[in-house]
Amino acid sequence: MAEDSDHQDSSQLSITEQLSSEYHTVFKDKDLIEPDTIVDEDRIVGRDEQLNKVINIVKPALHGDQPEDMLLRGPSGTGKTLIAGTVATKAIKIGQKRDVKMEFVEVNGKHKKSEHEAIHQITHEFEQLLGLELTSKTGVSTSSRYDRLFEIVDEHLDIGIVILDELDLLVGDSRNKNEAPAFSDILYKLSRAKRIGKMDSSFTLIVTTNSPNSLMNGLNSRTASTFNPTEVAFADYNATELREILKHRQDAFYEDTLVDDVIPYTAAVAAQGEGDARFAIDLLREAGNIANRREERTVTTNHVEEAKNQVEKNYVVDVIENVSFQKQVSLFAAAVVNKYGQEQLSRSEFLSDRSAPAPVAHTLYKWFTDYQNIERRSKHSYLRWMRELGTYEVIEVNRKGRGNERGVFGEYIFHNLPADVMVETLVDKDDRFREALDDEELIRSVVRNNLKDF
Repeated sequence: MAEDSDHQDSSQLSITEQLSSEYHTVFKDKDLIEPDTIVDEDRIVGRDEQLNKVINIVKPALHGDQPEDMLLRGPSGTGKTLIAGTVATKAIKIGQKRDVKMEFVEVNGKHKKSEHEAIHQITHEFEQLLGLELTSKTGVSTSSRYDRLFEIVDEHLDIGIVILDELDLLVGDSRNKNEAPAFSDILYKLSRAKRIGKMDSSFTLIVTTNSPNSLMNGLNSRTASTFNPTEVAFADYNATELREILKHRQDAFYEDTLVDDVIPYTAAVAAQGEGDARFAIDLLREAGNIANRREERTVTTNHVEEAKNQVEKNYVVDVIENVSFQKQVSLFAAAVVNKYGQEQLSRSEFLSDRSAPAPVAHTLYKWFTDYQNIERRSKHSYLRWMRELGTYEVIEVNRKGRGNERGVFGEYIFHNLPADVMVETLVDKDDRFREALDDEELIRSVVRNNLKDF
């Protein structure tokens, strides 16, 4: 009753009184669990082999030699960007003592729509780091932006380290299937910067991806012959490693704020997914945020469980909003099958109410491309895109049998985010999806007829 009374009392206060009242937080140093924080090396857990490989590749830069380009490959949240940023930061500090001028910038392909946007960010961040006048994003060609970038690095640095995170997601304008994705041109121009820009200085590229096949297969022939990185593989974390990672970040909270079983429970939840450390850290931070919003003094497993749904939703929505339009169309088709096919799915002997059979989803993909008069790509491309979305944990891709020797088929399961929420997200992203749903009875009929025939 005391808690209810306190809540009632606070609700009677004016806005000014509430804002001016005492503030309690469970966080002592929240920056330690923010997604973009580069932590000290003693907080890096379970990645000794990968850390040593990256160190040995970067080390020649401190002795006047050109480091090799790197491809750090592995699932999301396995320490790729963390290690790249930590090693680069340490190398820059050592370089300052040895009169080796180095800086590093990072760009995430998931958050950029074009080659121009990515090169602008890289140029802009080097300008900021070096205290130079910032150039305009508009009214400048992509070619001029590269010229400015090459000029900056050549005049002010010995080596510019560029971390290209989740680069395979930077596809650019994919309407012309004969054009290579945007990341291919970026890799070509940066890896050949010394020749193209007539530079004495150079770039070292550190590329991270959880879909290495998509990246390397997307390179055109000239880039494939130029970009030859040393690969470093990263595997999923297990529950024990995740627990250690969280223990090395628990000083983000005040002492005795985390209930004893919070860290083991958070690690176990993250390990049940894909062993994603980023997910585990985000989960712990969001649990703390929930406790703060409720003005509670401790973080419990109930907070973690409540945070799980929100963090999973945020992850999936972030991916959906940033993948190429063709991948969005592919996902939309599968989500529509699930959303409008619930009646048949619930009666099916071999389908679940969270799934969409791949053959029917592909049929809806073809229907949508015809309906909106947009380019239709091959079935092979459709299936490949859906597998890639599976690696990003947007959907789960399974093979399933019909029973009685009637063969197997692929199915897409909406595990982390319901299909109707995916549809709403895509509708908000592009009016072409909204237009398709304007005639809801038509799309429901198309889905039902194809499920019935399946």
